Amino acid sequence: MDRMGEILATPCHKEDGQPHDGAQAPHRATGEANASYRRFSGRDMFALYPGLKEERDGEGSFEAENAALTDRLSKWMRSGKPGFTLRDQQLSPGAWTLMRSTRPGDGLLSWTRICARTPAELGVEPYTETLEEMSQTVKSAARFYGAGSVGIAPMREVYVNQKEGEREIVFEDTELPAVTENKFVIPRKMRWVVAIAIPMDLSLLSQSPTAIGEAATSLGYSQSALVVASLAEFIRGLGYQAVPSINDTAQSIPFAIDAGLGELSRLNKLVTPEFGAAVRLCKVFTDMPMACDSPIRFGVEDLCRQCKQCAEACPSRALSFDDEPSFNTRGPWNNSGHKAWFEDSYKCFSYWRKVGNGCAICMASCPYTKTVNARSRDYAHLQNPDQWWSLPAITPNHRKNR
Repeated sequence: MDRMGEILATPCHKEDGQPHDGAQAPHRATGEANASYRRFSGRDMFALYPGLKEERDGEGSFEAENAALTDRLSKWMRSGKPGFTLRDQQLSPGAWTLMRSTRPGDGLLSWTRICARTPAELGVEPYTETLEEMSQTVKSAARFYGAGSVGIAPMREVYVNQKEGEREIVFEDTELPAVTENKFVIPRKMRWVVAIAIPMDLSLLSQSPTAIGEAATSLGYSQSALVVASLAEFIRGLGYQAVPSINDTAQSIPFAIDAGLGELSRLNKLVTPEFGAAVRLCKVFTDMPMACDSPIRFGVEDLCRQCKQCAEACPSRALSFDDEPSFNTRGPWNNSGHKAWFEDSYKCFSYWRKVGNGCAICMASCPYTKTVNARSRDYAHLQNPDQWWSLPAITPNHRKNR
């Protein structure tokens, strides 16, 4: 067997040398799982809310809520309400542009090669080094494209959603990933996942739940699209297959935990050592062999048992005040079979509808959330959203005075 054959035959390993089997029950650094853990339906609160609203408040309630929301936002803009002016409102759509121009399996998020020339076309062999070197190569490229933190996890089919929209997601013994009219096909040989955290700008995030605050989330998603699309094409150029994914196709948090990016928290979201909870997650599936990272613990679960700052700060009271995580889910938006501090996403999303924007108060209130990224500016103390528009651009002259 040649060197490439040896690598492809090698199971994904953690840094401690123990092999992973993608078919085994999931392991979570936090969020203990049991035998009932299953692939999630893929239907999140955005898909569930209209039906739940009509079920709870009657036929026509969702459309009535839409009309009231439009009227409320218009009044706020006309009155110049801080954080909801026209320029505040339009900052987020501008930040969404890249993300909203993509869809799973197509365009920027294509599951097949876009522009990179293959090693065969260049007259060379596919990139082959030690598993550790191949892992480091991908991590370096991910950081170049904009990742804040990055780790490698084994593929676990149980983390992959059952459906994307109305199409099934299936694993097959095939060479190439494929998107057809009725299914998304992931090759079983894709046994590695590059998990990525994208930090968000706290100068904006701290202004939640205003329109200007939502722009931090919007930009985080568009940056995620750029990073995973670029990294997937880089991996294809090395001679392998790659599938980019943001919120689609699979659950990002368990892969990020297995890749050592952070721990599950009271928010039921990932908290990272570098950026706290102020991150967006994305990932790339690939058949490129790499050394996998190990889950980490740095005190999040222990602090969450006592802290409860996020639950207290949440205006919709959607977060759990329980002392311990449990298997008790709060609705169909939660995936059962693992321990967590499960949130009431219906309460959360209902509040979003009242304020007309997404809310990230919980993320900003987490003690672990902090600004350490060069692209973020430490202006979390701003009292008025209008002040954000007067912040200086980061230039060589300004850096000395920060």
